[in-house]
Amino acid sequence: MKPNVYVAFDLETTGLDFEHDEIIEVALERFENGEPKESKDFLIKPKQNLRPFIASLTGISDADLADAPDFATVAGQIRQFIGDYPLVAHNAQFDSKFLRSTFAKVGISIEENPVLDTLALSRIAYRSVPNHKLETLVSYLNIKRERAHRALPDADACGKLFWMALAEIEKLDAFAKHHLARFACGTVWEKIFEDCTPSHEELLTQEPESVTPPKISSAKERLPRVREFFGQGGKLSAVIPNFSARDSQLDFAEVVERNMYKGGISLLEAGTGMGKTLAYLIPAALKAAAGERVVVSTATRTLEEQLSKHDFPMIASLFGGKVSPLVLKGRGNYICLRKFEEHLKSPDVLLAPDERETFMTLIPWVEQTKTGEGSENTGFNLSRNRLLWNKFASDASTCLGEKCRFYEKCFGLNARRQAAKANLLFINHSLFLSDLALDFALLPTYEHIVFDEAHRLPAMSHASFGKMVRFFRLRNITKILVHPKAQEKGLVAEMEAQLTKANAESSLLDACAKLREATMECEKSLHRFFLKLGKKVFKNKADGFRYTKGILAEYDTDPKTVIESCNAVKAIAEDICSQLRNNSAFALMARNLEGAAMEISRFNEDFAFITAAGKEDWVFYMEEPGNPHTAILRAIPLYPGNNWTEKFYPWIKSATFTSATLSLQNSFDYFEERMGMLSPKLSKFKHPFVRNYPSAFDVNAKRRIIIADFLPKPNDPNFQAAVENVLSEILPGNKKNALVLFTSILSMTKSHQALAPLFAKMNKLLLCQQIDGGMDSLVEMFRKKREACLLGCQVFWEGIDLPESALELLVIPKLPFPNPSNPLIAGLADKLKEKNENAFKSLYIPEALLELRQGLGRLIRSESDSGTALFLDNRLVREPYGKSFTRLWGFKHEVAHSVEELRKLLGL
Repeated sequence: MKPNVYVAFDLETTGLDFEHDEIIEVALERFENGEPKESKDFLIKPKQNLRPFIASLTGISDADLADAPDFATVAGQIRQFIGDYPLVAHNAQFDSKFLRSTFAKVGISIEENPVLDTLALSRIAYRSVPNHKLETLVSYLNIKRERAHRALPDADACGKLFWMALAEIEKLDAFAKHHLARFACGTVWEKIFEDCTPSHEELLTQEPESVTPPKISSAKERLPRVREFFGQGGKLSAVIPNFSARDSQLDFAEVVERNMYKGGISLLEAGTGMGKTLAYLIPAALKAAAGERVVVSTATRTLEEQLSKHDFPMIASLFGGKVSPLVLKGRGNYICLRKFEEHLKSPDVLLAPDERETFMTLIPWVEQTKTGEGSENTGFNLSRNRLLWNKFASDASTCLGEKCRFYEKCFGLNARRQAAKANLLFINHSLFLSDLALDFALLPTYEHIVFDEAHRLPAMSHASFGKMVRFFRLRNITKILVHPKAQEKGLVAEMEAQLTKANAESSLLDACAKLREATMECEKSLHRFFLKLGKKVFKNKADGFRYTKGILAEYDTDPKTVIESCNAVKAIAEDICSQLRNNSAFALMARNLEGAAMEISRFNEDFAFITAAGKEDWVFYMEEPGNPHTAILRAIPLYPGNNWTEKFYPWIKSATFTSATLSLQNSFDYFEERMGMLSPKLSKFKHPFVRNYPSAFDVNAKRRIIIADFLPKPNDPNFQAAVENVLSEILPGNKKNALVLFTSILSMTKSHQALAPLFAKMNKLLLCQQIDGGMDSLVEMFRKKREACLLGCQVFWEGIDLPESALELLVIPKLPFPNPSNPLIAGLADKLKEKNENAFKSLYIPEALLELRQGLGRLIRSESDSGTALFLDNRLVREPYGKSFTRLWGFKHEVAHSVEELRKLLGL
């Protein structure tokens, strides 16, 4: 039922902290039957000055607020306008809490007004938009708005969005509306989703998507060679407007073609603008058309989507239907319809109160999806709600197979069926590495594979082949059985309810009670373990957090209780399952319980391995030991390349590794060693063929390098202050967009503190990772502004694209050497020292070079880009090893010996 009258509101604030930040603008608009009728807009003077970021984001300046009243003065007018009407806001959890808190400080309450969130509503109504930010939805729905990030236009847009989303939900079928109404009972949405329509209770679904099997080539049919695609007048010219032939691109394609034909391993480094994607995609598609399955693996979802949704569709017509492509993801990305239906029917028992609203976003989607892949539903946001998703994700441990009534429509199994029909699979490195770790249990057999973004594989291999335990890994499993804050919720409670209803034997109910008690004790025992371990570690800080002889031996903390408690849960669960299996009515419950028991068993195996330690060529360590909830124990293999040598290279027909950063000083040895390609166990037929393709244009001609040699060395206590001083001298007055890449979060935040007042004075935009938002939102704002500055760390060193004038000045205060205290780096360094090798030369410099190449890659992304890279680390010109880095730009750099010289070189 739509509310006839409601008040949409929006706030602008000095920040996100309810305790210390303040409201600077309140906008209200009253709607009647979806039409705006009256609005009010109040500027409010805060007690603090605005940060430049807020001023830039909102367009409100300190001058605008100089004569504005304080909140207490206008609170009565705001309260009168609101009246008793429902309040509507986008991301209402933030705005309503801020408004209620501010009202409470002046003795006024708005607690009786229901608050309806258009963010939650739009996630149910619009499940395919890229995201549910207000500006995205406004654009998607063509809602007219004067200006984003000002309160009144946003309130107006929000009020219109609310009415449109309700209208969209009214179009849903009876099943969706019926269950939305069920889930809304007892919440603020109860009257909105009020439903009297009877509905079929059983879940109905679309037929899963199918892949068209490729056409079978006749024995006499000749497939073209890659040379026929590239070049002037070639096949690519027919489907790609203005296609330009490049000799290096053709050579790359022929190397891949030859590698797939003869078999072997190739390492191909491709410079900027060389066109490597088409250069490997054409021979991969030709080999698929010839009847052999090819896999293309990428590190990022962005590239995976580019390949599957843009690059291959662009050339698909050239292969006459003989290539059948498919994007394949891990089974856990697909919904299990059986488990979803169980949660749909018993939300009061199986879902916690805070999970119900999120679950509602799946109800209209699950009947319409043809893929069943969680990330398809942007309203749910799979990455943000992974813990809830895991309750009804498809997995082998709980699968009923042919006994399941959803067997024919099972999305997880269907993905594997379709993969068996496809001959060109697009996957990510994580799925590949999981498949390798599980002895090829996940992917269909294939003959050839291409790894794009291959530079990421060594680091990802360390993590994928390693083991990890933390408190919440176990809690996420036990939470399925017994909710920690509500024992009447969870699988055990559901079993008790069904067993009681069926008048089951008392011994089964007794076993359920024991399972509940054992599950809770299991979680508590791990909590106590981490609590004790944390105290022991802090008492022995000098020893660091790495350990080699085991937790008990080194920290006097016995893991035995945790291991025994996990075993107890497993034993009770197995006993219950053995009794339930004999009754077909309880088969589903038994399978779910088996799955949970299996997960606890896996956790226990990893926990026992990690706490025992003592494994040669592994590093064992603990992170964040001060808090049992965030503490993590890890075990990581020092040489994951051994797994590749033993499990992968011997059987693969051909593997191509490509990236813009595989080599160091024209040598691939470092990558080959890390990936196990130099092992004497490797057949001579699998020794890598290597080739380095330069950029399609002269990068150094478009990139100017400046090195400041007047700062102290980075290990000098005065270095940070010197960095802050130099950045303060050059960045506020700089006319070009600047990106500063830090190697430490502490250095970044201190620099931000120094720069913020200077940028505020000049009314320029300064953005900082972690302070002003996440990577995507910061990059989006940075692209839109001129003379802006973005401070970033870690993830900003690679993967962001800032073309042309979006980035013209790149500043790197410190060479990106790995942290010596990093347990993996320390472990590898120790092994090198045991072999009498120089760890700095053999490990630290190569790692820094690879990271620096990625960072420099942010500046020049295409032939139309140009810019300046500034280094504040004088080791580049004062240390002998500096030449290892300056060789990257052919030693063509300028040196500034003072701030004055630097300003002059930068044209300031």
